[in-house]
Amino acid sequence: MEQEGVQQLLESNVETMVIIVSAILLLMVVTLITFFSIFQKRKTQLLIEKAEQKQKFDEEIVKSQTEIQEQTFQNISWELHDNIGQLLSVARMQLNMLHPDVSEENQKRLEETVEVVAKSLQEVRALSKSLNTDFIKNIGLYKALRNELQRFNKLNFLEANIEVIGNEVAIDPKEEIIIFRILQEFFSNVIKHSKASELSVKLLYKEDSLEITAKDDGVGFDFNNVVEGTGLINMRSRAQLINAVLAIDAAPNQGVLLTLHYPTNKPTD
Repeated sequence: MEQEGVQQLLESNVETMVIIVSAILLLMVVTLITFFSIFQKRKTQLLIEKAEQKQKFDEEIVKSQTEIQEQTFQNISWELHDNIGQLLSVARMQLNMLHPDVSEENQKRLEETVEVVAKSLQEVRALSKSLNTDFIKNIGLYKALRNELQRFNKLNFLEANIEVIGNEVAIDPKEEIIIFRILQEFFSNVIKHSKASELSVKLLYKEDSLEITAKDDGVGFDFNNVVEGTGLINMRSRAQLINAVLAIDAAPNQGVLLTLHYPTNKPTD
């Protein structure tokens, strides 16, 4: 009887030990899982914070670059207007003063020279306005774009036109400047590389957004064989800065299409 009692006691102790060990192991597993879960959450949070910090840093870099570029444009605008513009004005005035003293056979050449100087003066003044941030803010996006396209028409670069659909919506002047610079960069690429004869721009005002399209009928290009240049990178960076979506579609001999989706119903801070 005593042996049976001892045997039962040992079995009971073994069962108790098994239960205790199992409980300890279970507690350790739960602790490890909890610790790992907390670690993963913390790691994920740190990665998110790091990504947000990088995004903010990149945005600040783009903002700084944009401000520097705008100040550069402003300085060039003043230089064109105040110095080069004045020099051309003086040159035209002096040529006109020479008119009575020039022989009849040279009159036509003089008149042609005066006309060239006058056109150069007009172009300098138009270019000065397109670079002047304050001027663009004062006249608004549509008029600034229209002036730029009219300048191309006068210079016979190509035939350019602009169309507005819907009711115009007031846009933050700073963001309006950024939109204008994006399109100005696109226009510059069209003039330099596209060999286009036509350029069409459309502003479509919707209830909550502004859709801008700009298309040329030039030689286009193959995206698969082209590395993004500084101009396109700048355009994308500027678009991200104002929460706009920029898309460029192109194909050989089918021109290039720019589409810019700009939300106008942004939440106020």
